[in-house]
Amino acid sequence: MVRQEIDNGALHPGDRLRSIREQAQVLGVSKNTVVEAYLRLVAQGVLQSRPGAGYFVARALKIPVRAARSPFAGIPDGAALLIEQLERRLAIRPGDGRLPADWLADAALRRSLSSLKLHSAEAYNYNTARGFPPLRERISRLLAERGIGCAPEQIVMTHGANHALDLIIRNYVRAGDAVLVEEPGYYPLFSKLRLAGARIFSVPREHDGPDPEFFAQQAMASGARLFFTQTLAHNPTGGSTSLARCHALLRIAEAQDMLIIEDDPFADILPAMAPRLAALDQLDRVIYVGSFSKTLAGSFRSGYLAANRSRADALSELLVVTMVSTSSHNERLIHALMEQGDYMKHLKRLSRRVEEAGVRLVRELEKLGLTIERPQTLSTYVWVRGHFTMTDHERIADAARHGIFIAPGSAFFVKEPPYQAMRINIAYGTDPAFLKWLGMAIKVG
Repeated sequence: MVRQEIDNGALHPGDRLRSIREQAQVLGVSKNTVVEAYLRLVAQGVLQSRPGAGYFVARALKIPVRAARSPFAGIPDGAALLIEQLERRLAIRPGDGRLPADWLADAALRRSLSSLKLHSAEAYNYNTARGFPPLRERISRLLAERGIGCAPEQIVMTHGANHALDLIIRNYVRAGDAVLVEEPGYYPLFSKLRLAGARIFSVPREHDGPDPEFFAQQAMASGARLFFTQTLAHNPTGGSTSLARCHALLRIAEAQDMLIIEDDPFADILPAMAPRLAALDQLDRVIYVGSFSKTLAGSFRSGYLAANRSRADALSELLVVTMVSTSSHNERLIHALMEQGDYMKHLKRLSRRVEEAGVRLVRELEKLGLTIERPQTLSTYVWVRGHFTMTDHERIADAARHGIFIAPGSAFFVKEPPYQAMRINIAYGTDPAFLKWLGMAIKVG
């Protein structure tokens, strides 16, 4: 009624409303109902409350018009690629690095989440320094299933795998330090290392892992003491490092006194006993990074790192100094999902979708005449190498004109790429409009 009186001009900015008692009598409702209504209108900026004087129509204010989102103008660097993944201006998204939201939080998982109630007041307090202890205990058991012996005290919860990588870089990399990465590789990592002032040296990534011989040469020539790698379901190629190459990499790292950072964001849908550097090394010179953000809704932003006790201590202290703590609320929800078995059921559904989508995408790409190196295990990415009819920047712009977001191969290289390529997300890659565009954009043979 008050809103109607304002809209039809019966009430003007600055006019005093009836008292709560008067309004209740006029409308034939309780005073509590009027109080609730007035307070809501105050919260919406319609009314102003003046203690001792009553409620008044708020002075008219010019409400800023939300600025239109700037049109997509191509991807000159990794930061712009990340921004487009957040802004989602283009409808067709084979270049996205994440699975669709309705895969990561399907109807069954949303029902499970809506039924969870966090009764403890501690769920709304700051977290402990290393994260919610019961979740760290649960992760410790998960790592044991992967062959990684790790006490809960060696686990530090983070705001996703990217936060874990950021903590590691802050702690171990100083300006001018040499660091080894695999190439093609994870482009957000390259941006973080550049921000830290690192000298980045690359190791060629083949389908079955980094080239050990080149790794040894680069380690000796650069003097690097850190190497970042994603052993399984590699981003962007979809390949996985073989057991033989894992052994070779660890031998070289020991000889060169190097620390290896192993990123394993899709671990929860991958075979527990697939080759992992952390399992072979038992966290002696490997820091292991895991995440729930790739298998649960991205809004959880929850991950972890596992390291030997002294490294875990140092990284935990850095987290407290820079971020204070991670989210107790989110970690308790994840723990509850795991304890009730809902997370395991979700992973089975997700794994099936990923496998089926991967098979469909490879089949469609082969119909276009492309030769695809199939992932050795579940992977959310397919790496397409070929001769394109346009440069990377031309392809990005042309795809955008068709409403398509692509991830060009050049984004995944530290320097100029030695060949043309594109990363395709298996969840989006079979879109007919994208396949039609790709058929025109690539030269076969």
